[in-house]
Formats: sequence, structure tokens, C-alpha cells
Amino acid sequence: MTDNVFSAWGSDIVTGDKPVEKPNLIAFKNSEKAIRILNKHIKRDSFIGVHCDVDVDGIGCGIILKQFLQSLSSRNHLFIINREKVHGIQAKHVEYFNNINKIDLLIVLDSSTNEIEYIKGLQCDVIVVDHHDILQFDLYGVHENGTEYVIINNMIENKNPNEIIEFIKNINNDTDVQLDEYVVDSRMSGALVLYELLRLYSDTYNTGPILENKMLYQWVGVTLFTDAVTLNSDRNQWYIDKTVHNMDLEPSLKIILTEMNRYKAKADKSFINYTLAPAINRAIRAGASGVTLDILINKPYNINDLNKYREQQDNALKLCTENKVYSGEYIAKDITNLDIHRNYCGVIAGRLCGDNHKNVVVYKVEDGIAKGSFRGRYNDVDYRQQFENFKDGVYAQGHKPAFGFMIEEEYIDDVMRSLRAIEPQGNPVKYLTAGKIEDKHRGIHHIENMDEFKKQGNLWRLAIGNSKLSSYEEINIETSIQEAVLKENKGKIYIYNVLGLECKSFEPLTTDIIKVYVEYSNNIDFYVRNS
Repeated sequence: MTDNVFSAWGSDIVTGDKPVEKPNLIAFKNSEKAIRILNKHIKRDSFIGVHCDVDVDGIGCGIILKQFLQSLSSRNHLFIINREKVHGIQAKHVEYFNNINKIDLLIVLDSSTNEIEYIKGLQCDVIVVDHHDILQFDLYGVHENGTEYVIINNMIENKNPNEIIEFIKNINNDTDVQLDEYVVDSRMSGALVLYELLRLYSDTYNTGPILENKMLYQWVGVTLFTDAVTLNSDRNQWYIDKTVHNMDLEPSLKIILTEMNRYKAKADKSFINYTLAPAINRAIRAGASGVTLDILINKPYNINDLNKYREQQDNALKLCTENKVYSGEYIAKDITNLDIHRNYCGVIAGRLCGDNHKNVVVYKVEDGIAKGSFRGRYNDVDYRQQFENFKDGVYAQGHKPAFGFMIEEEYIDDVMRSLRAIEPQGNPVKYLTAGKIEDKHRGIHHIENMDEFKKQGNLWRLAIGNSKLSSYEEINIETSIQEAVLKENKGKIYIYNVLGLECKSFEPLTTDIIKVYVEYSNNIDFYVRNS
């Protein structure tokens, strides 16, 4: 029985048997153009501006790039982040960089692949490093004044890396570089795309192991956990392993971890997902994007200053989710008449989706146009494309299951109903159950004897696997609330005995079915949450 539990996921990640080797270099399309432009400006010690997107991934990109540039240049590079939670460069950024704060190179991180008109309007060299769906294919150009723009995006195929290989060999005669052909892989964060591009730059121009010496791969690990990507690839697992199972920490990440939780030794998945990322995102949604970027890049000792934004988000969530029953096959929440900023649409949609296992849109209406966020219940279904193709004039940009949108309000119900046709039929989730639980709730695999399950080492295997999976992929043990006994309450932490396991919860257990989550850092940690 227990072997089938893990073979059902078909993953060596769960067994922990397969060592993950350092991934080969990959060749994103136009990589040679991007690293050539970057090297030109590093050699000249140019003024370089960096525009980071307004989320954990975008800021992680900024941290990686700033530390890398500081190792190669004496300039203090200019970092820009939107004060509003709006993704990508806009007309105001073109005016700012062209007229107010002229620079030689703008590097745009984690956004703007599709903002081609704004990219073309900039009077400096531009490198865009992104991982979002691509809707246009104008990827490289040269202006009359000689400035260039180039877009690097993992959603563009490059099955013939010979041009890049030849470029590298012309620069570096000593290298015997081997590049993997690149096939579109959506399982990448923006920071991963950037790090892989900088790896290629380092090998081409012989910078030495800056990225690894500074342990910047750990910020890639942080962004992989916090972005809407699955982690089941060898490349992702290398970064995750170097983050959660590494006794050493990148210095600024170590400061942040120590300040936020002095008892933590490692930046494990729970710390990243439930402490660090929420603090960053709450501040950004409250309009403190610039403050957040400054703290993370320049003042990590001040990370707890971001906690003051918790109440604003809690109030928004409470207003939209507390004591409400949502019937029907989807949830469409109009918050136009509520005193809630549109920045909170995404987090509200995520909470409603997770709590109800339904597709969710949360939006405000302006002049008949609904503007907000979508969250889908299945991570591998391309809701974004279905949404965008529903009719002409619909805007939907982001990831397959999580994106911002604009659509005429009158079509909300129609587009939400249309999503059912692209979803898997039945319940595709393979799950474990244990203990006293009704037959209708029993999983594909049921644990009859928890002691035997532990003796066989399966809890350890489960913990190892969960420590390196995304929240969409994690494996829970579901059971009845009858199996839970509250032992004590320490502030906001509730200690329950569930199935003979001492589990932490961050809220009282109230649902009929509860989920036990097992994770490994330097020991096995047990958590329980409402279903």
C-alpha cells in the first residue's frame, strides 16, 4: 500500500532517492545579444537603471542583479519599483528615464514582455528578463540612434543554440561550452530566468563564481516557492535543495530569517511561504512597494517594519471571507462598493479559491469594466488563455492559473462558466486519508495504521518531498476533525494532537475535514490546517 502512495505521484522528489546535480547551462533565445549589451555597459561603468516588478519574484530578481552588478561595477545602480501595484513599465516610466533621469541601460525584471511600444519608446538600451506568457514576438531591435532592446523569456523556444555557442567561443577561446537546447518550460520564476542568464554571462566573460559564492541561488529558491509555478523539474529541485536543505544562508536572507524568527536555522518552505512572502506582499498591497524594495535590498535588519501592514490586509480579507457561504460552481466577488483597495483583489481571490476549491474572480468596476484578479483551482489548466480568448478586447496577463484581468462586467458570468470545459473531469487529485473518516471522504490511499506508516519511513519520505514541492503540489494527510485534540494555545499558535502527531496550527480547527502537512528542514515538522 505505501509504495503505491508515492508511486502515485510518480516523483523521485517524494522518495528523496535521486541526487539532484547542478543543471546544465541553457540557451534562451537572444541570450547572446543580452549578455553582449550587459557587458558593454559593465565595461563602460554605465548608469544602469533596474525596474523590478511588484512582487516577491520581482524583488528577488532585483536582489540578485544588484549584488551581481555591484561585484563588477563601481556605480550605485538606480532601482525603480512601481508605487502602485501595477505590473510592468508604463508611459510614465518612459518619460522618467528619457527626460528626468537619463540612463544608459534599463533592465526590466519579471515583467513587460508584451509592453513593446513602451520598450521601443525608451532612448537607451533595454534588456527585459521575464517569464510571463508572451503575446507578441518583437523580441529584438535597433533604433536609429544605435540603442538596442532585447527580450529574454523562458516562454520562447530555442532549439538551435549554435548561434549562442559560436558567440561565446568568439569571446572566450578557452571555453568548451555546452548549451542545452531550450524547449518552452513554464516551471520557471523570473529570478530563475535571470540567474540562468547571468550564469551564461559569467561563463562567457570569465567573471568567476560570483553567483554561487554569494549564494544568490537561494533567492531563486525563495521566488520558486512564492510564484505560481510547479517545482517538479531537476533544475528547480537543484535551486530548492540549495535553499531549504543548506545549513549556510545568503547573508541578507540570514539577517531576514533571524529578525523574523530567531529560532529558525534554515529558510525552509514554511518560513518562505507563511512568514517572509506574506510580509512582503502585505506591504506591497498597502502601497509600500518602494519601502519594501529598499528594506530587502539595502536594510534587511528592518524587515519587521513590514509587519505594520498586516492589519490592513486582515481587514480586507475579513470583510470578504468571514462567515460567508459561497454556493455555485464559481465565485465572482465585486468589491466596488467596499472600502477595499483593488491591490487586495489577488489575495482575496487566492483565499476564496483555497477555502472553497472554486475558480474565483475578485474585481472592481469602472465605467462598466471589471478590473481585478483571477485564481484557478487547478494549477496546470490554462485559464488565462481561455479568459483572454473569450472575446475581443479582454485583457488577461500573468500565469495560467493566476492573473490580472479586464473585461466588461456583463461577461463575467459567461467567461467563468466557460472555464468548466477546459478543466479535468472528476477529482484528479491523488491524496491520502487516515483515521476516522467517512467513506465518501476516503482518499485513493488510506492509512490504516499510522505507526506502521511511520515504521516504514513514509513520514520522513513525505516530509522530504513536501519540503521541495510547491503549495499546489504538496501532499496532505486528510482526516476527520474528530481525530484532533487541542493540547494548548501559545499566542497565535494552536497545538493539536492529530493521529498521534503533535501538530501546529495558525488558526483554530473548525472544518469537518482537516489536513495534516509534514515538512522536513533540520527535523520533521507537523502542521494541521482547515480543509
